[in-house]
Amino acid sequence: MGTSISSIDTSNPSTKYCKKCSRLCIFDVSKLSPNQDFKKAPLSDSKLSLLTKKNVKNYLNSRKKSQKDLANNKKERSKKSVRIFMTQSLDNKNKPDMEYPRSIFLIIATEFCERFSFCGLRTILSLYLRNILLFHENKATVVYHVFIMMCYFVPVIGAILADSCLGRFRTILYFSVIYTVGNIVMCFAATPPIGLEPVTFTMIGLSLIATGTGGIKPCVAAFGGDQFKVPQQEHLLKQFFAIFYFTINFGGFVGMILTPILRKAITCFGDDTCYSLGFGFPAALMIISLGLFIAGKPLYRIKFPKQNIMVRFTTCMMYAICTKIRTKEKDPNRHWLSYAEKKFDAKLISDMKNVLAILYLFFPLPIFWSLFDQQGSRWTFQASRMNGEVFGYQIMPDQIQVINPALVLLLIPLFNKGIYPCLGSCHVLVSPLQRMVAGGFIAGLAFICSGVLEYELEQTYPMLPSKGEAFINFVNSLPCDLMITDSKGNSRTLSMGDMTTIKKIPVFNKTEYNVVLSAMDNCKNTPMNSRHMEIAVPVTEREVRTVLIGIENKKIECYLSDLEDLKKTLSGKPKLRLSVLRSSDKPFEKVTITIKNNVGFSDIYFVPEVAIGVSAYLELLPGQYGFSVFYPESQRTEFEGGLNLELGGVYSLVMREYNRNIVFAKLYAMTPPNTIHMFWIIPQYVFLSIAEVMFAISGLEFSFTQAPKSMKTVTMAAWYFSVACGNLLVIIITQAQFFSNQADEFFLFAALIFVDMFIFAWMSLDYQTVSIESDDSSLTFPEPDENYPLLALTSHEAVLP
Repeated sequence: MGTSISSIDTSNPSTKYCKKCSRLCIFDVSKLSPNQDFKKAPLSDSKLSLLTKKNVKNYLNSRKKSQKDLANNKKERSKKSVRIFMTQSLDNKNKPDMEYPRSIFLIIATEFCERFSFCGLRTILSLYLRNILLFHENKATVVYHVFIMMCYFVPVIGAILADSCLGRFRTILYFSVIYTVGNIVMCFAATPPIGLEPVTFTMIGLSLIATGTGGIKPCVAAFGGDQFKVPQQEHLLKQFFAIFYFTINFGGFVGMILTPILRKAITCFGDDTCYSLGFGFPAALMIISLGLFIAGKPLYRIKFPKQNIMVRFTTCMMYAICTKIRTKEKDPNRHWLSYAEKKFDAKLISDMKNVLAILYLFFPLPIFWSLFDQQGSRWTFQASRMNGEVFGYQIMPDQIQVINPALVLLLIPLFNKGIYPCLGSCHVLVSPLQRMVAGGFIAGLAFICSGVLEYELEQTYPMLPSKGEAFINFVNSLPCDLMITDSKGNSRTLSMGDMTTIKKIPVFNKTEYNVVLSAMDNCKNTPMNSRHMEIAVPVTEREVRTVLIGIENKKIECYLSDLEDLKKTLSGKPKLRLSVLRSSDKPFEKVTITIKNNVGFSDIYFVPEVAIGVSAYLELLPGQYGFSVFYPESQRTEFEGGLNLELGGVYSLVMREYNRNIVFAKLYAMTPPNTIHMFWIIPQYVFLSIAEVMFAISGLEFSFTQAPKSMKTVTMAAWYFSVACGNLLVIIITQAQFFSNQADEFFLFAALIFVDMFIFAWMSLDYQTVSIESDDSSLTFPEPDENYPLLALTSHEAVLP
């Protein structure tokens, strides 16, 4: 290899003329030993650019003339040394650096802990709002998306602080402290013994967390990008974004698995869940994250802002607008920012044009995020109404969210190493913008799947009366059939042991519903003095009543049960109510009903000594149960039976006792159980995960690589701000309540994203991609008054101008 020829200092008299080749061979004489002969110094063959003899003479005369002046001021001479970069020097400088900065690994570890904390908390948040704070699903959805919206709105503030005064390191540090405090407050709010008002302090904790995570969000990826030297490590920078996003999803993946297990598998403070631990563990992870970030400070490549770029950005825009308005003769082909050229430098204006071109493309993006972030709200509530049993293990509805990061972890290498290269060979989806458009359309397919699934789930939802309506259930405990006839002459047959529901009974100006019960022919074997009975059932708007039909004193008798609560439990567990009809020629005897399963659960219901006894609803684990009717006074077990309670079902066990004997017992499903398995939600998660890989990763890369060096954080903050706007859209649509069922709302979002992506594709057609900007200039040019020769760099050659 030849001696490295990187530069020549004009003050060095050791530069010699090579008689052998009749040219001046410019060597880096600092790398030659004092005894080394100049002629024996190795050359660099064809890559060595040589100066002609004529130009050498001019060069030496110029050097001698200036040598005296340079000696008077060593510092000034050092500043004005002309560094002439030869081709070999440029090759060395631009040679790819294959080693990752050590600080990157600490940044990735910090981000892993932070993502674990945030995703773990977010996973259980919607169920905490609904099940513990007892918010309605719509209200819980709104609060959830307000929280997410804040998480992505605050990045604007964080970006301004990072690019204007604090720098990225201090911005991440300060907001991480706020973040950690918020996690601790959330843990305390969910811990009853501490005594904090749960709703108030939950809102305070969520506000602090949103502020903290939002402040660091635009800075972490950019701070990681700062650790690379561009263009030498440009290839590593591109890999970093994939690794960074992989880390985000892996941290979220682990958090989404463990946090629901912690809040469910462990009981605390007398409850069957432990949200204080569910929030406490993420708080501990956030403390670890903060410690790791501080520990890595000596390794970081920290850049401080040199000017308030946001102020200059805004001032330049306002000046350009005002100048254009005041200008009488306007050039239609002139960019409106060019009107600020008199006051602001061309570099700033050029950077602003690039930024505005990027921000223009961000306008359609909120629609995608309005779909994506419903995983933690609408999709979680949807999963809570499904059956998650797998080989005896019950998948929790908030745990199903782990499908997304798990799939993303698999899809990232699949797309980077397989799908994208194959498509690239066909010149398909080669740019980030093209991939984002495709990802948006695939997200629409995900919501079509969720809408279809919701239509199927509606078959298992409770049938509840609307405004101005009431429902009445009739349960026939007789050993024969009955005919039910209303006041309008409408009749229906109620078979023995069955239940029928009369729906949509109008209750305007009415408080009773009159029906006639008639025994059918197969009741001849049942002794009755009267085969008909007319009753008036009291009805209430939006309420459900149950009429239990029995026999008393050889005539049909009706008993009105308590109001029914047909709504599924918030936890998804089945609930059971006992109803006992009692008729006897003798005084009633004490009766107990015991319900137990094979894992140690047991509950006893004491039947009151009245004609009808109705228990409160029992919320039980799904599975097989046995029940027995016991008479303590006579020490006898009269009846034994079995129950199968499925997830999400609402059940009523109706029994009829006659003369101290159980003559009828049957379990009725008042609300259907969750018969659709939770695995049917996987297709929509697959589509949305593919959409995330194509849209979010490509968008993250686009935001960083296309932004000018001084405005990268601002551009990424605008990217996150589009996420906030997407969550705001969810809040607006939820509050507006355009549709009565959730399926139609899902289809609305699918239609919105399809239209939105067509607009985005059209907008991106005119975008001109810019190349990555280097960390610093590759060339250092002399002052205008210097008399040193300057090499003009052209392609791979260095020639004298």
